[in-house]
Amino acid sequence: MNQPVVSVVMPVYNTAKYVEAAIDSVLAQSFTDFELLVIDDAGRDHSIDLCRAYKDARIRIISQQNRGLAGARNTGIRNARGQFIALLDSDDLWEPKKLERHVEHLRQNPQIGVSYAASALIDDDGHFLRIVQRPKLRNVSPGDAFLRIPIGNGSAPVLRRAVFEDVAFLNPAREELDYFDETFRQSEDIECWCRIALTTDWRFEGIEGIHTRYRINAGGLSANVVKQFDTWTRVKQ
Repeated sequence: MNQPVVSVVMPVYNTAKYVEAAIDSVLAQSFTDFELLVIDDAGRDHSIDLCRAYKDARIRIISQQNRGLAGARNTGIRNARGQFIALLDSDDLWEPKKLERHVEHLRQNPQIGVSYAASALIDDDGHFLRIVQRPKLRNVSPGDAFLRIPIGNGSAPVLRRAVFEDVAFLNPAREELDYFDETFRQSEDIECWCRIALTTDWRFEGIEGIHTRYRINAGGLSANVVKQFDTWTRVKQ
């Protein structure tokens, strides 16, 4: 089996309404040298049945006991074979040229470890909300990462595998390396970005354009503002 350039890590947990659109947005990418790792996080709906209906050889489904978003991402990264790792939540969408643009960006700039772009917000039914997350694209300092979200959301970044290797830590309960902290049930991505910015020399840099559609829905983690604030506070500590 050939090693893909990009590993797309997509956790799936009770997103039957959205998961086909998410997968379709990956399969529609202009850059085609990727694998899509669907991480079955033991949901209760028929999301994984929908995923299994796809016959594309680039899709791999990995099942695990429920461990939350951070645990599902860790499983995906651990099983990824690509040089670059792209994260996509199963209720979000990508524009067709996203991977192409990020791979080009990372290949041309070896000092950049995290590539990202702006995201358009959509509602539960996929309609645009006329709101765009526009993160700072250049000259991102560790202070920027600590004081604000330098990427925008968890479906925006494409990272070098080496970045995750540099911030990996041993999970003593399972005796394996983790990348995202599974004690966080929200804001685990922000904690990881801060760790990258504060403990490594990898640069964060964004590219022009809007390449992700970030869904705001009542059942999503992003909708619970109180818990979101609590976990942000914990990250800063």
